[in-house]
Amino acid sequence: MSKLDEILVMWEKDSIINSSEVGSELINIPKLHSKYLNILSHYRLLIKEIEIKYNKLHLLKFEYYQGLLDPSEMKVRGWIPLGIKLVKSEIPKYLDADDDLIKLTAQKKLYEEIVYVCESIMKEINNRGFHLRSYIQWQQFITGSN
Repeated sequence: MSKLDEILVMWEKDSIINSSEVGSELINIPKLHSKYLNILSHYRLLIKEIEIKYNKLHLLKFEYYQGLLDPSEMKVRGWIPLGIKLVKSEIPKYLDADDDLIKLTAQKKLYEEIVYVCESIMKEINNRGFHLRSYIQWQQFITGSN
């Protein structure tokens, strides 16, 4: 199960409001906020980390595809010499199709989706107090109490 799936399952459980314990639900809002804010912050930082890794690797791969990368650097990274000379205009196509860069891009996209989900959850948590107060007012209206 991916981390995104785990977060969605957590939210599925956390999003349930026990209407018989409205007071407890109100008290629980800051805990939920803290929980998802920590996750959100963690993945925002991971995105920054991935961006840095991507930029460094992109430069190395650019030098590799240009034929300018030092052979000892290629050996350390386990890369074999390309064996062909690329025209500068061809290099972006190779960079776009590079498995190492694709892997980092996919990881970043996953983290961005987790951030989006957490931001959506945070909005719902921020509105939870309003929803609970509306529910209390509705119950008071139904029962005829003030």
